Amino acid sequence: MDEARTRVRLDQLVLREYRARDLEAMWALDLVCFAEPFRFSRRAMRGFAEAKGAAVVVAEVGAGAGLGLVGFAVAQREGEIGYVVTLDVAPQWRRRGLARRLMAEVEAKMRAAGARKMELHVSVENEGAVRFYEGLGYERAGRAKGFYGRGMDGLVYRKVLENSR
Repeated sequence: MDEARTRVRLDQLVLREYRARDLEAMWALDLVCFAEPFRFSRRAMRGFAEAKGAAVVVAEVGAGAGLGLVGFAVAQREGEIGYVVTLDVAPQWRRRGLARRLMAEVEAKMRAAGARKMELHVSVENEGAVRFYEGLGYERAGRAKGFYGRGMDGLVYRKVLENSR
């Protein structure tokens, strides 16, 4: 980890909405964050980020730091259900609270759009993600056989969103 990255604090990050010019950086970060069977293509990433009803929260280091996009979350809503498509955080920003902030923001956007529940899938082998989502109040609701491909099951997680209105 270089010196500039270690000096930037979480409170120096800006959370903002997606812009079309973010696509390349998001796709590149997804390649870093996930192994081959769990990555999205550039086309799929654009489709998710730019879909009607999508909520995308991008985390970037404030102006002048030169570090750019360091995380993002993508969710989509269908009726009263929000679905977390992906949550990506650059390795040097993990375990600093960024993923928690991104999830809180994307859940708030989904709630404001009318979602009453959130859902997501996580690989049965991703114990860190399981602990993270359970720590955010998500409850295991089932198992999706072959969700990530042949022999790669996913766990289904759900959370009821608190009414903030």
